Amino acid sequence: MKGYQAVFSIGLFALCICAANAEVVNFKNCPGEAKCTFNEVAISPCPEAAEGRTCTVYRGSNISITFDFTPEFNANVLTADVSWTQPAFDLPFIGMDTEACKHTACPAQSGKRQTYVYELPIKKSYPPKHYDVKWKLTSENNDTCCMIVQINITKKTKHT
Repeated sequence: MKGYQAVFSIGLFALCICAANAEVVNFKNCPGEAKCTFNEVAISPCPEAAEGRTCTVYRGSNISITFDFTPEFNANVLTADVSWTQPAFDLPFIGMDTEACKHTACPAQSGKRQTYVYELPIKKSYPPKHYDVKWKLTSENNDTCCMIVQINITKKTKHT
């Protein structure tokens, strides 16, 4: 178990170094979800964040999302759920690693601030458009942390 913790710590440290260059973005809490405090959300790359605009991300690329959160519950295990949220329904983000403890420290402790870091592939099959992305972490007791960020997915343009 100690070997796994060392690998996790080294990996998290490396991701945090990359995240230090990430741009802080606007976010909102999910309606009716008050079990967490989100302190900061950052996406990289996102030069639009400096102007308070929605991040433009390119199909076929990866983005890094990092957020600091403080749960108001204890959890031995956290499950991640990412979806494109719309007023009538949510569409799950296909291919998402749902084991949140690979991307943040577990067990989570009530009142203790922690960081979640995830490398998110933007698949070429995703339609170019504006999305509200709901990011939810759920405990084994169904306590949740939930926030929504906005992204614009676009095609890469060819430079000649």
